[in-house]
Amino acid sequence: MKYLKLIFACIIIQQLSGCAVALFAGAASTTAVVASDRRDVDTQLTDLSIEREINKWIEESPSLAKQTNIKVVSHNKNVLLIGQAPSGMLRDKVANLASTHGDLHDLYNEIRISKTTTPAQRTKDSWLTTKIKTRMLADKELDGQQVKIMTENGEVFLMGMLTAYEKKIAITIARNMDGVNRVIEIFEPYTKTNNDAQ
Repeated sequence: MKYLKLIFACIIIQQLSGCAVALFAGAASTTAVVASDRRDVDTQLTDLSIEREINKWIEESPSLAKQTNIKVVSHNKNVLLIGQAPSGMLRDKVANLASTHGDLHDLYNEIRISKTTTPAQRTKDSWLTTKIKTRMLADKELDGQQVKIMTENGEVFLMGMLTAYEKKIAITIARNMDGVNRVIEIFEPYTKTNNDAQ
């Protein structure tokens, strides 16, 4: 049953509707990522569902879809909202909408009241995320796969389940990356077990 859930998770994560060859080509690496995640498979699937459903609700609201730029990130059923809204009223509307999801544990509203970011800034943010992720994956004392990284207008948001030592390393890497204005961490404490890769 667990194996079937892993395969199902792979299919969802891949989000491929076309070539079956492409699906199988990426299935092995995706399965490895899903299996090494410190969340159980059911929680990983729930997180994907939470993100999709809240995003759908935002898209179905004309005022939110047209006037805001919002990203919804769920990790271990903790939801982070980032992006921009032109007013506190619309920012709160997004938060209130997200808070109604039945599977949600905690909600972190980090939406900024400002104009939406430009395409150039979003490209810069994506590059910053890539650089931080690459540095974390290269660090031998940190399992970089356990850190979810999002960058919005130079602000870096970190989520995951980490030990105290791993948390310190991850935050240090992000803070020392050129171009980062601020680091906001939403880590959950984690204790390593014998099942963790050495």
